[in-house]
Amino acid sequence: MIFDLDGTLHHTEKALVPAIQMAMEDLGFPPAAPESINALYGEPLEVFCRKLLNCDDETCRKFRSGIHRYQKITLPEIGALYPGTREMLSELKEMGFSLAVCSNAGLSYIELVTESLGIADMFSLLEGRDGQPSKARRIESIMSSTGSSFTIMVGDRYHDIEGAAENSIASIGCLYGYGKPEEMQKADFTVNSPAEIVGIIRNL
Repeated sequence: MIFDLDGTLHHTEKALVPAIQMAMEDLGFPPAAPESINALYGEPLEVFCRKLLNCDDETCRKFRSGIHRYQKITLPEIGALYPGTREMLSELKEMGFSLAVCSNAGLSYIELVTESLGIADMFSLLEGRDGQPSKARRIESIMSSTGSSFTIMVGDRYHDIEGAAENSIASIGCLYGYGKPEEMQKADFTVNSPAEIVGIIRNL
């Protein structure tokens, strides 16, 4: 089972909206509205720079640095998983699945989130965007490294569904996340909560 992180396991806006807003204010920008920030989860940070600040490379570097600095504070203090996420992961592990994270964020962020929210020990592999930029290629890499004959991708954005299709594996689209409903139209299955994921797997 390969999981996206933000909008799939991590209720991202709880900790990231304030971190991003504070990083913007540090650079003299008015803080973006939460809905503008939430629409960008799942995209690389350079897209956040372009959409929220439309800034030069140096300002973008400072913005990213500010986000990293503040999220180290907000994640342990107010970060949250979606309700039922921990129980869902535990049930899948009890069913014998190996669990992996494949995110468009960097590995250091994935480690910070999973450790801050107490789920780091659930995963055998964490894959960030530090190397191969294509999510499809990173999904392929995870599949190759595990040698599993049965793999499913779970996510809330179009990258996740397209990545699964390119690797000829099934996908579960998370309607509770940050993607638009049309992004989930090509998913093999859709869910309205993390708890529903286990039911789908049991019925396969």
